Amino acid sequence: MKYDPRRMPLFSIRSPLPVCGGVVLVAVLSGGGLTAAETPPAQTQPATQPADEVGQSFLSINDLVSLRERDPHLLLVDARNAVDFERSHIPGAINLPPEAWRTPLAKPGEGESQYLFRNAEGELDVPRYEAMLGEAGITRATPVVVYGNFAGKADGSVPVMILDMLGHERAMFLDGVGIARWETAGHPIETGPGGETTRAVYRAEPVADAVWNLADVQAHLNDPQVVFHDTRSAREYDGRDKRDNTRGGHIPGAVLLDYADLLDPRTQGSLPREQARRLLEERGITPEKTVVLYCQTATRVSLPYLLMRDMGYPHVKVYDASWHEYGNQEDTAVEEGPPAAGREPVP
Repeated sequence: MKYDPRRMPLFSIRSPLPVCGGVVLVAVLSGGGLTAAETPPAQTQPATQPADEVGQSFLSINDLVSLRERDPHLLLVDARNAVDFERSHIPGAINLPPEAWRTPLAKPGEGESQYLFRNAEGELDVPRYEAMLGEAGITRATPVVVYGNFAGKADGSVPVMILDMLGHERAMFLDGVGIARWETAGHPIETGPGGETTRAVYRAEPVADAVWNLADVQAHLNDPQVVFHDTRSAREYDGRDKRDNTRGGHIPGAVLLDYADLLDPRTQGSLPREQARRLLEERGITPEKTVVLYCQTATRVSLPYLLMRDMGYPHVKVYDASWHEYGNQEDTAVEEGPPAAGREPVP
């Protein structure tokens, strides 16, 4: 089955002010590949915890193969666009593309850009997500594995972040560029429209206060217990790259840690957990604080969000509208330039 907007309509956003059985494999591929045979990257899983246990968000190909062998009722969901899905997908997969998860991409001043779907009160539109997931045959208890582009992409780890916000019991991500790894490792693919599913009932239990809006951000600009983690590039952070926004720069006091620095440049998989923890803590992004993640459209934030959730950070929030909103307001406080002293990485 592939996503059909006639069956699962993309509802309109009513809020004027934006405020991020079987195993399901959500595929959100856009390309990429490996040149060597796939091996389970040691850095993607702590040795002390099986990859598919609760609290562990990242899987290697070998983890996934093992998981499929243990569960004959595995349901695969491919969240790429329909064209790529029909060209090739893992056998038995169904299709839920990125636009099913968030609003369409829009430039500043042209609409809400890849925001979470919201109701008239500006809160997460839980019924919409429940309808989409139920139509796809998913319940909140269904173990879900997302695969696709590498983490921090709209067709990568974003669906896992959203599922976590909905209180999904087990949502995991196939680390690295999933379809390329799957094929390179010699596993079969198929073409065509994919399989069918039986409608289910999804009952979310949303995580309270997981998504922040502009008012939340402004109310905590001087809160010493809150750290704003800017996951964009250094050029965006210091204002050199405005990315079509009215203003460049960053939220006052925000600390810079580019999401790409949390990826292994060779495998495009997530860093070993202790290495990622060290990078976070060097910048004062520590578990006792409330960590508020933002980028341009709350896409890149999905990688550090999942890493910190795995590490046991108890208070991880997402400023969903991110710089797409903040950098295009007339009355928001903005800082430019490189990180201030004390916010640089420790040598």
